[in-house]
Amino acid sequence: MLTILKRLRQGSELKRRIYSGSFWIAAGFGSQKALQLVSNLILTRLLFPEAFGLMALVNVFVIASTMFSDLGIRPAIIQAKNATNPDFLNTAWTMQIIRGFVLWIALCLLAYPASRFYGEDLLFPLLCFCGFSAVISGFRAVDFVLAERELKVKQIMIMQLIGQVVCIISMIVLALILESVWALAIGSWVGCAMELLLGHVLLKDHKHRLCWDPAFAKQIFHFGKWVFWSTIFTFFSGQGVRLIEGHFVSTTILAMIAIAGTIAWIFGELVERFMSSVLFPTLSRVHREDPNKLQFMLIRLRTILMAVTIPMFGIVSLLSVFIIEILYDDRYAFAGQVLTILAINGAIRTLPQIYQNALLAQGKTRIHFFTVCTLATCNILGLIIGYHVAGIFGMLIGSGLGYLTGYAITLAFIANSGWISIKWELLFLLLIAGFAAASFSLNLDQSSLASSATASLHSARLY
Repeated sequence: MLTILKRLRQGSELKRRIYSGSFWIAAGFGSQKALQLVSNLILTRLLFPEAFGLMALVNVFVIASTMFSDLGIRPAIIQAKNATNPDFLNTAWTMQIIRGFVLWIALCLLAYPASRFYGEDLLFPLLCFCGFSAVISGFRAVDFVLAERELKVKQIMIMQLIGQVVCIISMIVLALILESVWALAIGSWVGCAMELLLGHVLLKDHKHRLCWDPAFAKQIFHFGKWVFWSTIFTFFSGQGVRLIEGHFVSTTILAMIAIAGTIAWIFGELVERFMSSVLFPTLSRVHREDPNKLQFMLIRLRTILMAVTIPMFGIVSLLSVFIIEILYDDRYAFAGQVLTILAINGAIRTLPQIYQNALLAQGKTRIHFFTVCTLATCNILGLIIGYHVAGIFGMLIGSGLGYLTGYAITLAFIANSGWISIKWELLFLLLIAGFAAASFSLNLDQSSLASSATASLHSARLY
């Protein structure tokens, strides 16, 4: 961060914006994670693990519905050359509002069958209630996206932090009063509403009104058609695996996986934030203004990011059992071994993501879709096969091997782009393998691995 501050005074206007955006992403993300950790430690002592397992399932369905209906509005605005046209922006906002109501109705229709499938009666009212957050998000100001397009990250981070603080305070107060999963549900709804309010009050660059211009709607749909399918498969390679895991394991074990996954993906989320808020807008701008610089900038940024984030994932994997012992009580001890595996999976998962953002910045949404589809398919197959071979641990390790397979296929898709450095790819893979070997031998209980595999084979025979 000190280096970023020093370089803010140097270089071109674009470089200054990149470093400024990176600084605020790092500062805001660190603050958000600190708040999330504190709230998690407090809430896990006020509520039972089953509450977090239920909310994990609810969040999966909410995120699934959101991603299954992604029209590519945000990247379309960032990538488009006519994004300053008021009718274009208001058409996008109108599409966003309509989508929000459709999502809520879909979640209400899905709620009862989901509660029957998982045998959790509370899923029905929880999904109907939490699904209304899609309607709230539909009215979110398009000024958020315009600020991202111009790399004005500071305002966005401040508003997100305020919304998170309000959300956390609401959850803690409600947990003391209600002592149930409803504290988490209502708190998240309050946080979403606060972010909506702040967006319209503090960001006033654009005057919102309902509008439908057929030409602009067609432009957004044309860009977003492959983004729509890409987002669906992105869900299945990320949050969607919780649906499959929830079918294989109890809600208590699912809570352990969710908690470990949150910690494991901290650095991955930081990389995603950087790519979404800084890298993608930057590459889109370079592609519009000077396409010849894209290759050099992409290789340099990816090398730096991977060299920093892979060791971070490795350190989390090595210290996983210790981290869980420090942060949680004995009820969550199993999450330590889960974290060992998920941290390594996170390192593998970040490898192809910058390439995918570069494809999107170039408008190559079709190739982007094929890479996302490949990664998701390999991940799910690895998870299912791993479970039937070696139980819970096999399920988690199989997911990582699936990501690795999908990554190799992704490199084949972009082989002719000039973006790939074999030397660096091999070095990153060797680094991940070294951390995996060390952390697995240190943290994974061999007797637990054997009993997990035996239980899996027994359940398979019964099935």
